[in-house]
Amino acid sequence: MSFARVVGHAGAAARLARAAADGRVPAAVLLVGPAGIGKRALADAFAARLLCAAPGAGGACGACAHCTRVGAGTHPDLHLVARDPERRDIRIEQVRELTRWLTLQPLMAARKVGVLDDAHCLSEQAQNALLKTLEEPPGAPVLVLVASSAALLLPTVRSRCHMVRLDPLPAAEVARVLDACGLSPEQARELAPLAEGSPGRALALAGEAETHARALVLRDLPRLRELGADELSRTAQALARGALDAGLATALAWYRDVLETALAGDAAALRNPAAAEAVRLAARRLSPPALLRQLEAVYDTIVALEKNANRMLAVETMLLSLRAIERGASAGPDASPWKSSR
Repeated sequence: MSFARVVGHAGAAARLARAAADGRVPAAVLLVGPAGIGKRALADAFAARLLCAAPGAGGACGACAHCTRVGAGTHPDLHLVARDPERRDIRIEQVRELTRWLTLQPLMAARKVGVLDDAHCLSEQAQNALLKTLEEPPGAPVLVLVASSAALLLPTVRSRCHMVRLDPLPAAEVARVLDACGLSPEQARELAPLAEGSPGRALALAGEAETHARALVLRDLPRLRELGADELSRTAQALARGALDAGLATALAWYRDVLETALAGDAAALRNPAAAEAVRLAARRLSPPALLRQLEAVYDTIVALEKNANRMLAVETMLLSLRAIERGASAGPDASPWKSSR
């Protein structure tokens, strides 16, 4: 629960700790950064610090009655709002309940603290329901919003929050988190470079299905030009029915490795070190413009899937496009299969 236990984000933690120590805490704080990088952990540490009866330099003491209840999830002056697992948005009823709760007097601490996780999932109506509380905070409560993208919040909401941006973590710090979560050092070293600075993303890649998807991609991408349509279709089916996110993340890492090796030579730090020899061969075979088109094809497929494109069709089309670029049959600027959807 203390700031000291939050991996990375030292600058953001220091700002929040200083505001709490000086008694100049904003009524609303917006923590923004990519998914899985530790925003919620920082929000929890900040909430614990605000409620703690004997805080120290590192944040909450972890021993007082307030900290004990925060740790148990039973503190009467701490309220968490999170998106229901089966829903894509946060219900307006949840926001209305939060705003009513914030108007009540604290029962145990000097102030009430609300944490609104996945704030980017608030509908426009739910955000408007939150506005009055943001404009005229009742008493001295603190509301902490956690969002992966500030752009998904209304300007009227953003402008009433003190924004704290969190950057992706270096691979070494991601590996520290994975080690603390019980992954083997080998797994941590393998997954950290693929996570794009997000420990949560790295943990999501650690399962058996994800490991299989990564192995499938690393097996087929180096030999794309030799694969027939039937083989590509079988790979697309396996990815679409399995851990597709892990497969796409591995594909992005592969093409980045090959491109950086083509530009910088073997000095490039590989995200897939186990495929070092295959990366070197591909870097000698493919030109940077072709690799950039392949990267774009993967990115555009990810965007198409976010727009609910058919998984099987999207992956099969991507693999065919990647193979066509390898064979030099689609060297033009419009090689991406999803150009028309952008």
